[in-house]
Amino acid sequence: MDIIDQDLTCKVILEVGSGRGGTTRKLVDVLSRRPGASLIVTDVSDIHFQRLREGFRGKQVPIRFVCTRAQELEGVAAGSVDCLVCNYTLCAVNAEAGQAVLALKRFREVLRDDGRLLVEEELPISHARTPRQEVWAEKWRILKTMTLVAGGSPFSEFAPDVLARLCRLVGFQSVEWEAATSECQGVAALSFFEKRVNKLSVEMPNEGLRAGFEQWAFELREKAERAGGMDVLFYRLTARK
Repeated sequence: MDIIDQDLTCKVILEVGSGRGGTTRKLVDVLSRRPGASLIVTDVSDIHFQRLREGFRGKQVPIRFVCTRAQELEGVAAGSVDCLVCNYTLCAVNAEAGQAVLALKRFREVLRDDGRLLVEEELPISHARTPRQEVWAEKWRILKTMTLVAGGSPFSEFAPDVLARLCRLVGFQSVEWEAATSECQGVAALSFFEKRVNKLSVEMPNEGLRAGFEQWAFELREKAERAGGMDVLFYRLTARK
């Protein structure tokens, strides 16, 4: 179920993990047509908050920004939220083992009785089956490996059936999910990936590794050209408190 399908009149919506604001903008657009609705936007970093505030000036939606981790949600009272939206964030929280389960428990705490949880996440890259899906999977293999070599913790995606079971374990009801595919045409689909590779390259411990990863990224671009782009596998999960 998508956020647009919900009756959000006079409801409090919480977005966990706003990042650069892709989902946030969609939420503001939807809520601007729902009288009395309000939005709480959270992220572990406030680096994008000011730009988002400026972009939402004139929008008839009360918005509160809170810099907090998903597993803590400081400043969000228990039982105060009607709908919680968490898109492409649990995989980042799950980079630190166990933290995603703590986040799910906290999600349930802040929701009102019968409140809704809406999650969108990419599938684990092991699910890739076609050449275009393999481009997507290899993109993540490169970024995850570079992140490890640079001393970071790479994102760790949940299989949807596992995430559904965890939701039930922390007390959610009516847990459902459906898989989908997003088609990204042409090599332009790798533009953000290439920016990430360039950023991570400077953190490689020696020139040999830098050259190796850059060559791997170049070969992936050629593979994307042959495939005409890539297909991203993702799923949507819904649950009720």
